[in-house]
Amino acid sequence: MDAIIQFYMEETEDLLQKAEECLIRLETEYSSDDVNELFRIAHTIKGSSHIAGYSDIGDVMHKIEDVLDCARNGSITFDRNIVSLCFRSLDIVKKMLEYKKGHGSEALMQELADAASGIGETAEAFIRTNKNKEKKAAAEQPAMGIISSLLSKKPEGRNKYYITFFIEEDAPMVSPVLVMILKSIEDIGALVYSSVTDSFFSGSLAEHEIRTFDFILCTDTEETELYTFFDLSYVEKINIVDLTRSKLEENDYCFNNSDNTSYIIILKVFMKLYHMLFIRPQKNRPDKEDLQILESLRCEAVNAFGRIKNKTRIGTFIKEFDVFFSCIKNMYAGQSGADKELCFDMQKQMEALIERAYNFVKGKHIFRVFKPEKNDFINILKSFMDMVNKSSTFIILIDLSNLDILHENEVMALIEVKKRMEAKDIETGIITGGPGARRIINIFDSIKPVEEFNLFKSEFEAILRMFRSQDSFHGTVQKVNDVQHEY
Repeated sequence: MDAIIQFYMEETEDLLQKAEECLIRLETEYSSDDVNELFRIAHTIKGSSHIAGYSDIGDVMHKIEDVLDCARNGSITFDRNIVSLCFRSLDIVKKMLEYKKGHGSEALMQELADAASGIGETAEAFIRTNKNKEKKAAAEQPAMGIISSLLSKKPEGRNKYYITFFIEEDAPMVSPVLVMILKSIEDIGALVYSSVTDSFFSGSLAEHEIRTFDFILCTDTEETELYTFFDLSYVEKINIVDLTRSKLEENDYCFNNSDNTSYIIILKVFMKLYHMLFIRPQKNRPDKEDLQILESLRCEAVNAFGRIKNKTRIGTFIKEFDVFFSCIKNMYAGQSGADKELCFDMQKQMEALIERAYNFVKGKHIFRVFKPEKNDFINILKSFMDMVNKSSTFIILIDLSNLDILHENEVMALIEVKKRMEAKDIETGIITGGPGARRIINIFDSIKPVEEFNLFKSEFEAILRMFRSQDSFHGTVQKVNDVQHEY
């Protein structure tokens, strides 16, 4: 090894050792002498590294020198974040020295280069964020913080996104990473909402431990481009929700009787079709009447689909329904008696359609769902039931999965609710799929002599039971006919 390089290695290792000793003392107690000594060491290693041709090491130490210089002159506060940044930098420099001695792979060196780049970005952002404003300027006009400044700008852009940022656990400082995120937001659009305020930057250590941040951004940038802008050091991952109005329209729910009645008619079609195909005894040979009934049901469904306001949301479902219906007609028209295997397959397809349809309407049309928590169960349940639209509700599912026990007064409240709903021809089902299911089921078993409840493991199991039950079928069809007649 060249004598100059040998001298450089020995001197740098010695200086790194002294720097670590300073940092260990500073972790316990602040000392301006130790800060000055750290600055001198960083300055020395920076200069000698550039002379030796090791500019990568010199650049790392240059960034640390800048941070320490700001701490020395009081423009930023020396705290444990700076100590952490210095320790991380010294560790990278040590590994770089080992590589230059011939120890380590190219892949390792690339990792070190990436880490050094992250140190540089963090140091710059930290200085930019934490520099104190001059007292005179602050007295004349208080400076607006970076977040307040971004929020004050007029939002422009055809796209709007809700973005959650997750910061890596090993990020030495969070506030510089946040600044880099905000800078990227400023470059591509306008900030509409922030889950943190400017006080975050001057807050306690606990505030700096926050690792997730939520922002709403207005921009002309497309979602696929955002990932590049936010691929920043110490950002572990992001989650993007497109809030653009045109993208949200399919989730619109209209509070009008027209849509509700359309879904009710579709329910009747599904129930009649299900019973015709899979519940009632199959004829040896389908006749013209069967085909006419099928066609009549299809026409009812098509007319009901046509009256639903938001066709974007159910467009794919309508196409799948048409394909399924065509298969049913072909099966009926082409076979003398339904093949059991084919019939079973068609039943599974239809049940899949029923499940999809249920997910469209639950809570909005026909099926109401209540999932109580442990607190104030009775009052919230009664309030919920009072608000239920009795004329357009066919079944209420009370999901007790969050509960592990039912008290006597809660059981009495459920009995009262069930009787009230039965008076309005509304079925009540109980979901008992939680960890306390066995205890809940035992309670309902014990009250069977007083009142019997229908218990199910899941919402969809309850819906299928409604489709398969003769009583539910006839009761529901009659109620549908009444609603349809009023319409």
